[in-house]
Amino acid sequence: MQKITHMPTAAAAVALAAGLALAGCGSSGSSSSDSSPSGSATRTATSSASSVTTTAATGASVPFPVAVGNTWNYNITTAGESGTTVNKMTAVTPVAGGQQVTMAGTSHLAGVSTSTREIYVFHSDGSISVPLGQMSPGSEVTVTTSSGVVYPSASVLDSGKPSQSQLKLSIKALGQTVSATAHVTVQYEGTAAVTVPAGTYQATVVLATERTSVVGVTTTIQARTWFAPGVGPVKTQVVTDEGSGSTIAATEELVSFTKG
Repeated sequence: MQKITHMPTAAAAVALAAGLALAGCGSSGSSSSDSSPSGSATRTATSSASSVTTTAATGASVPFPVAVGNTWNYNITTAGESGTTVNKMTAVTPVAGGQQVTMAGTSHLAGVSTSTREIYVFHSDGSISVPLGQMSPGSEVTVTTSSGVVYPSASVLDSGKPSQSQLKLSIKALGQTVSATAHVTVQYEGTAAVTVPAGTYQATVVLATERTSVVGVTTTIQARTWFAPGVGPVKTQVVTDEGSGSTIAATEELVSFTKG
């Protein structure tokens, strides 16, 4: 996605972080003009706050509705380019302790269309596993070993305890393949009002932080996602830091959500 000249691997790391944030790039799906929030999401016409306001974690959860046909249409911005992404749940299959969900989608950015297919597991305790593999066709990053990145259950979010995972990566850069380990931490940050093209929501805010060291350079990527009740992820912002300061690498904002 983003191209950083002195650290080519950061481009693929941004895509990885987007996957960690459940933003998902997919293979097929259609956008919708229905931008009305559903369920218990709060939508107002006056608030424009998008900063995080930390509150007591009582009853916190990661709202993400599961149903075949649920479709999210986003505007995306990365490296000065604007585009769109449509994510759609194409299959929901019962598995031990939860549901396996296939998320397909299509992204259009800088005149290029990409398609991917991601598999999530929504557990009965409210946690969500994201078993990551090859990020996208032609990606510079392959996840070679992973038990999945876990978005915690409500009880873990309530405790304020971070959820930690490790990803073994194979990274192609400058004609070479380098192995690395990404350390991922997922933690609840509170609730906040957030305004996106689809409206204003009172959202649960979750921060996924990935730290990876390659050839002596440590890259930190933070993917902050706002989840609205009954709607799911309404905004994701990815910030990268290679030691010389933070840069907003990518932003994704909900345009519409359609229930299946």
